[in-house]
Formats: sequence, structure tokens, C-alpha cells
Amino acid sequence: MSNLRESTDALLAALTAAQEQRGQRPNLVGGPDGPECEWAAFERATMHKTVNAARSENGLPPAPIEAIINAELQAVGHSDYSRKFAYLCAELVSQ
Repeated sequence: MSNLRESTDALLAALTAAQEQRGQRPNLVGGPDGPECEWAAFERATMHKTVNAARSENGLPPAPIEAIINAELQAVGHSDYSRKFAYLCAELVSQ
């Protein structure tokens, strides 16, 4: 991914696709702060996988899951959570 806007758009598309599967993941699973919805863990894992695929394309080492969790926490409560999460993850693609 060549720039921040393209990275954000690609990550938003990946997140949106994951979000469309929420109904298929109704259970609770262990999360970083205790039990959480399975779909939330899936969406975070999707972003982690997508960020690291892009980082690999850029010759960068994988980002730790903690970086994705931090981006997610910063996006929580934002009026456009999905775009904010995607944008913060896009920043990780080039760091």
C-alpha cells in the first residue's frame, strides 16, 4: 500500500468485511481485558493480519497485537469508529 489514504481504505474494507460477519460470531471469548464478544476478537485479529500483510509488503517486521489493541482503544467512542480504527492501523503499516 503506497500511501496513508490507500492503506486506510484497504484496512477499512477489511474491517467492514469482518463486521459483516458479526452475526456468525455470537459467543463470548477471552479478550485482552477479560470476556468479550467473539466478533470483536475476530475483527481485531482481521486488522492484525491485514496490517502485518501490508507491513510485510513494505519490508517491515510484524506489528505486535498490542499495537492493534492500542489503535482500537483510541478509536472506541469516536463518531466514525471504523474509519478511525482503520486510519490508526494504516499508520502502523508505514512505521
